[in-house]
Amino acid sequence: MARRNMRTRIKVEGAEDVIRALQKANAEMERELRNLISEAAEIVFREADARVPIKSSKARNTLRIEIGETRKGYFYANVVIGDGTGKEDPFYIAFYELGTSRQPARPFMRPSLDKSRRKIRQHLIAGLRSVIAKQGR
Repeated sequence: MARRNMRTRIKVEGAEDVIRALQKANAEMERELRNLISEAAEIVFREADARVPIKSSKARNTLRIEIGETRKGYFYANVVIGDGTGKEDPFYIAFYELGTSRQPARPFMRPSLDKSRRKIRQHLIAGLRSVIAKQGR
């Protein structure tokens, strides 16, 4: 009858190298994904810049991309108008976008996103395939 409590010892060599390689790959992947998200925001930015109401040069000059990371570690990129300080913010641009009781809406931000959606999707798919292919090597 065989013993039930057999112990086996396995020695793994080079585990530290594998861990280092995985950490390096993770850092490279994060950098590439952050770049992809920034490039996607750039697509929307260009479209929104072309659609800003012509008379509103202040709005056009304060249009920018805000890139960051959430508390949970997710990357994001927003296309925003204004510098965030309140001094140069063209507050009235919300009235263009959403309208008022006396002024019909003349949106430009939402249509920019809607028009760019397909380009963004294609860009992200191609970029993710590239990132995955690089990591697969």
